[in-house]
Amino acid sequence: MTRGKQSAKTSTTEKERRQQTVIGVAFTVIVVITLALIGVLGYKASRPKVQVSTADAYAALQQVKEKPANATDKGGIAVSVDGAPKTNVPTIENYVDPLCPACAQVDHALNSVFEELFNAGQINFEIHPLSFLDKASSDKYSSRASSALLYIAEHDPKHLVIFMQNLYAKDYQPSESGYQPTSDDRIMQQAIKAGVLPKIAKKAMSGQYEEWVEKSTTYTINRKELQDPARGSEGFATPLIRINKHIWSMAKLNLIELPARFTDSLGLSTADVGNAEVMPSIGATGKPL
Repeated sequence: MTRGKQSAKTSTTEKERRQQTVIGVAFTVIVVITLALIGVLGYKASRPKVQVSTADAYAALQQVKEKPANATDKGGIAVSVDGAPKTNVPTIENYVDPLCPACAQVDHALNSVFEELFNAGQINFEIHPLSFLDKASSDKYSSRASSALLYIAEHDPKHLVIFMQNLYAKDYQPSESGYQPTSDDRIMQQAIKAGVLPKIAKKAMSGQYEEWVEKSTTYTINRKELQDPARGSEGFATPLIRINKHIWSMAKLNLIELPARFTDSLGLSTADVGNAEVMPSIGATGKPL
């Protein structure tokens, strides 16, 4: 083969490699954007096979004996970094299932913002841990992790937000589609990593609030005011965030946009996130901006 032919062949090979690289990068970008959009659309919770009315579900929730001392009648628990909810800041309701992959995506985008706002006393955090994905696990993982979230919210609220972050950690959260049994000890270790004292973390795994979680899940799925019409589908879906009892819709956002949009909705600049001297302008009753 002549030198000219070798040069032409080399040039053609390099050109093909460059084209393959461009195609690969373009495909990766498309996948990332698609995953971001899918994550914000939410994870629909299916109704139980035996359906009950909203009124009956509410009544059943109220009859549960073992529930957190500061639980709301709607199935959640509201706290501030100091314990009891503050009266001058917005309340952020977060409806999540610990096994929900979409909940994890949104938490990864917002957890640092939640943590800074919460630690600075700029928000109350009202968590509604659910268990509709127990059906995807072999050991009632969602119920156990949700019960632990409620216990820690009651006994160590300062570390609640970080514990929730740890449950969604990429190197920890069990797979919803290929679930492997997850022990109480593994859940407990995520609490300890968050700063929860070992004795509290151990008690959090007693399953004390599993019935409350079960009844709360049935009631929550039935609540019409929690169904976001912007998602374009009927029914309740997680993740769901409400600000001062108003749905903060993520249906038209991608994950990258969430932090800035969330702080804007509170009437707070990004620079003031974590600044205990500046409170969100919407206060405890205002609609998200």
